[in-house]
Amino acid sequence: MFVNNQSDKSNIDIKHERAFDYYMNLAKDWKDPLPAPVIKKVDGYNVVDESVLGEIGSKGRFGDLLFSQIKEKTIVYCQPRFGWAGISLCYLAKKYNKRLILFMPASKEASQHQLVTIEKGAIPIFMRIAAMPNLNKAAKEYADDLGAFFIPLGLKHELVTAAIVKTASDLFYSDLTEPREMWTVISTGVLTRGLQIALPGTKFWAVAVARNIQPGELGRANFFSYDKSFSWSLKKQPMTIDSALNYDAKGLEIMRDYGSTGAYFWNVAGEIAPQILTPHDVKSNVQWLI
Repeated sequence: MFVNNQSDKSNIDIKHERAFDYYMNLAKDWKDPLPAPVIKKVDGYNVVDESVLGEIGSKGRFGDLLFSQIKEKTIVYCQPRFGWAGISLCYLAKKYNKRLILFMPASKEASQHQLVTIEKGAIPIFMRIAAMPNLNKAAKEYADDLGAFFIPLGLKHELVTAAIVKTASDLFYSDLTEPREMWTVISTGVLTRGLQIALPGTKFWAVAVARNIQPGELGRANFFSYDKSFSWSLKKQPMTIDSALNYDAKGLEIMRDYGSTGAYFWNVAGEIAPQILTPHDVKSNVQWLI
């Protein structure tokens, strides 16, 4: 079980009294180059289905503003064994002609998501670590020494939050009304906190699937913990939506059981697998380095 290590409802991304205006001002000159998010009605729920973006995902949408302002040629990021951030960054790196280096936790075999990022041009650096914060620290030190641009775990950057706030505002304040209830999965919490800033009247639920939640990461969302490890994947989709089986699908399963009729869920991406590489093609089982 993942733990919520906070006793308040603070949001670490709210650093200004008028947070909504602050982030909208940061994003004022940015025009989302992708089609507007698609909302599908499934089993009485409303799913913002970013799987329709194919190999881009929500983080490819939300990272665009940040990438448009990066001057450095090389980007460094930590890619966990599972998760779509590295895959989305591959899309952005190609679009903006950047070199992408991904620090990855070493293991006996590279994961499906790690293999996908390598197929898509990311340069992998495998390190055997005790915990992801160690890898994040090593990646930042490497980027600083190289003169590269380092993106913190989860794409935690105010320009990413600004893109989330603007996207949600454009989506729900144009042709729709503010949702009564919104569900997401949560790891670092960048998505749910950004949506909370954009949708102040919405009740939020966040399902932890990857790690314990630290103070300020949850915001005002209600907390659920998934009862299996991050590496454990569902055997089939819980709803008729393409979702990552070890990530968003777990949140959809919880919403299906506990959500209110008409609730919204933000589905970041679909399931994906490498097309060429196999675990035998990549040396990921390195020795302890830190």
